[in-house]
Amino acid sequence: MMSWYIWLFLFLIFLGVEIITTGVFYFLCLSTGALFAMLFSLLGASFNVELIVFCTVSLGSILFIRPLLKKYIDKKKIKTNVDALIGAQADVVDEIKDGKYGKVKIAGEIWLAVCDENVGIGEKVFVESVDGTKLVVKKNI
Repeated sequence: MMSWYIWLFLFLIFLGVEIITTGVFYFLCLSTGALFAMLFSLLGASFNVELIVFCTVSLGSILFIRPLLKKYIDKKKIKTNVDALIGAQADVVDEIKDGKYGKVKIAGEIWLAVCDENVGIGEKVFVESVDGTKLVVKKNI
């Protein structure tokens, strides 16, 4: 039967949708299922067998391959802008008192910073988070 045309069409559609929705990987799993179903169609399998292959490969890909792809892609994300400051070390240039704002220098810029303890001028701190235009820092241990 000529059902491989259907599977080829579905493969291309699912692959196109995956390209548009980058990083989701559901449609990539469905396109993989369609590809395997097309191969079984070319080998002369019945449409019911092709449908079972499509469902099995798609579900298997979603359950086992998609988490690996997501994990790999998440590692490759590059922090930019203020996200790159989190975890970085900063120098205190204006004393930070418990709950009050002081100033720190990080990446050549001066930022307002708050800490839950007193930190003197010249001490090193680590950026825990960014709250608007202020850094939440923790004293160097």
